[in-house]
Amino acid sequence: MKIGIQLHPDFIRLKDIFLELIHFLEIRKHDLIFPDYTPKQIFKEPSRFTFLPEKQMTAKIDAMFSIGGDGTFLGAAKIVAGTSKPVLGIHLGGLGFLADVSLSNYKNRLTTFFNGNYKIEKRSVLSAKIKSQNSKEYYAFNEFLINKGHISSMIKIKTFVDDDYLNTYRSDGLLISTPTGSTAYSLSAGGPIITPHLNVTTITPLCPHSLSARPVVISSDQTVTVECCDLNKDVSLVVDGHERISLANDKKISIKKADFFLNIVRFEDDSFFQTLQKKLNWGIDSRGK
Repeated sequence: MKIGIQLHPDFIRLKDIFLELIHFLEIRKHDLIFPDYTPKQIFKEPSRFTFLPEKQMTAKIDAMFSIGGDGTFLGAAKIVAGTSKPVLGIHLGGLGFLADVSLSNYKNRLTTFFNGNYKIEKRSVLSAKIKSQNSKEYYAFNEFLINKGHISSMIKIKTFVDDDYLNTYRSDGLLISTPTGSTAYSLSAGGPIITPHLNVTTITPLCPHSLSARPVVISSDQTVTVECCDLNKDVSLVVDGHERISLANDKKISIKKADFFLNIVRFEDDSFFQTLQKKLNWGIDSRGK
């Protein structure tokens, strides 16, 4: 199998773990392909591997592996966006919700995967277009954020669902999230936890200057349009926390469900609710018996 691999950016600290996982894959005769920005010095013999620009990787791989946290997983997802190539996450610790494989079970889980005993979970993706950039489309697997940047004052965001006016938020920003993103930034902002299979989009204001402003859940078949008022140079559209696009001269953004899904590798004994219990310590009484 030809496997694309996205590594956590802390290459030096995690070098030994990377090499252990890569060795496990290599001795099983899998071809490993890395983004061309991966530092070759972390490998003993980099000539054994292939390094390609991200745009060239998709056509060469059968699956994409992420070795790191949720941020690394989103980077891997970006590489295969718009394709049916599955993404498998190997989690290296922390709170991540996207990866099902850990350092304690990777040998069994990866063997199970290579034997074909896994399932694909389709996750919805959001698409955004900025009015002045007619041909440019951005994709988010977690969320789009209208971010005020470094200014201390609030920003004003007029929001519509389809053609219906919803609200004008005076806040530090606005999140438009997928169900996958409901356990990311939206969770920290007080948004609801959404099970992944639901066909919904969540609109969550950040620190709104109104006690009545609350998260709103809509059908993902609807389009969210936001108009930013009184813009300054710091206001931007942030994609999954990775990419930042200045909105200094662009006031209107249209956000809707993309016409493709992200295919995530899952295993038969996986459960979204078990993941919540484990990651959020639900069901544990810290007061003791």
